[in-house]
Amino acid sequence: MIIQRILLRTYRIPYQATFTTAHGSEQWREGVLLEIDMGDGLTGLGEAAPVAAFGGGSAAQALAVARAIAARALGQPLALADRLLAALDYSRPGVSAAACAFDTAIHDIRARQAKLPLAHLLTPEAPASVTVNATIGGLPSEAACESARQAVGLGFGTIKLKVGVAASPQGEIERIKAVRAAIGPDVKLRLDANGAWDAPTAIAILHTFAPYNIELLEQPVPADDLWGMAQVRAASVVPIAADEALTGPEQARQIIQRQAADILVVKPMCAGGIGRAREIAQIGLEAGLGVFVTSTIESGVGVAAALHVAAALPTHALACGLATGALLAGNLLRHALPVRMGRMALPAEHGLGVALDDVQLGRWASPWQEAERI
Repeated sequence: MIIQRILLRTYRIPYQATFTTAHGSEQWREGVLLEIDMGDGLTGLGEAAPVAAFGGGSAAQALAVARAIAARALGQPLALADRLLAALDYSRPGVSAAACAFDTAIHDIRARQAKLPLAHLLTPEAPASVTVNATIGGLPSEAACESARQAVGLGFGTIKLKVGVAASPQGEIERIKAVRAAIGPDVKLRLDANGAWDAPTAIAILHTFAPYNIELLEQPVPADDLWGMAQVRAASVVPIAADEALTGPEQARQIIQRQAADILVVKPMCAGGIGRAREIAQIGLEAGLGVFVTSTIESGVGVAAALHVAAALPTHALACGLATGALLAGNLLRHALPVRMGRMALPAEHGLGVALDDVQLGRWASPWQEAERI
């Protein structure tokens, strides 16, 4: 199979409301959609939506990298595109997201060709749905409690609360206490600090968590402070999850070697695609760590890719962070990925199983542009 055409288009979707984390506040989510056309009616979709906090660069940088990859991949077989992705420098801004777009589209094509949903191509025994958590941004305490209650009412059994946003450690603790009271004792509550604290602050706050039954804490310290994260993990009774610190297989090995985390948070968008995300998950599982998959609040194309990766995991003990579509004003899909009673169902169609919605594309995306060969 020879790649005949590669199409690219950018998008800019507003959040339903300002989304705040320890990294700051965002009004929009930007990214790049990609379509690979094999010329025989067989196409594949992918998405590049970089996250600056993960060293991912900007959408403009991802678009430039995607164009460069496309220029070399056009007129070549898919196998060569695989080799092009393997040779990339994933430390450069925009590369991981652009690679994710290509890798997703290639997987989509291969699953369509095999007449299988992508998750079943990866793992024949993949389940029909995946347990997911609700995500609450850095809202004030009262608003966070209301959002948490609404999520529980919709059937979510796990709530993720963004922390590291209060004016003081005591304010942080009061906010956590309020959300726990709002959701009751039986719903799981996990926290995500997005690297907001230094190690001593994280340790001090963690020592107050005992009454609140915290499931896990994501990224308590900055991504480049593995020594500090190892200190936090050693002092904590709450499991520590590596998030921003985890951008590829080599980082996974470093985290394990330094005993800096109990759990790996796998983001295909930040890892560089489905293949590298699965490699990270395998490294973690072989080392005895917990693993779960999350989106980066991208459009439905990227979320669908992450959903298939999550379903293909050999273990599903931890809820995955995929129910993020409602945070945006649109998902660019003709049919949204359904979430019912805290579970996200896999599409039954072959490949990714999603189709783009022309109305939403007209509102939030630029027209398709055909990539050029070298």
